[in-house]
Amino acid sequence: MKHRTKFLLILGGVAMIALLPPWSVRAVECELGEAVSVAIGDGITMHSCNWERSPGEFVRTGPMEVIRNDILILKMHTDQDGKLQGEFSSWNDEGVLTEQGHYIDGLKQGEWRVTDANGHPGTVYYRGGVEVSP
Repeated sequence: MKHRTKFLLILGGVAMIALLPPWSVRAVECELGEAVSVAIGDGITMHSCNWERSPGEFVRTGPMEVIRNDILILKMHTDQDGKLQGEFSSWNDEGVLTEQGHYIDGLKQGEWRVTDANGHPGTVYYRGGVEVSP
């Protein structure tokens, strides 16, 4: 059996560490490292990859999903430096898509579909992380 690495996550100034048992780890395909699942609390679970870049230096890399009460609320991908890279999607607690677009080198790029607080869909454009006119 592979070893599991602890994750430290800080939410609202409170540090939380929790690992789920190996049989409950969701199948996340990791290009590098090991798939892990972390119970964050309040019905939230994170599925990700943990890669030891060098001895004692760990990076969360590859795909990551965050699930709250069995509803996918965040899906993203990070590169070998832990920067956001590629497709990004987030949903609210009811499972409604609230934001979807692409990151390049940690910055929003191109067309992003967004839903405002009132549920109205829209489109926002980014170049190098800066909002621009279409």
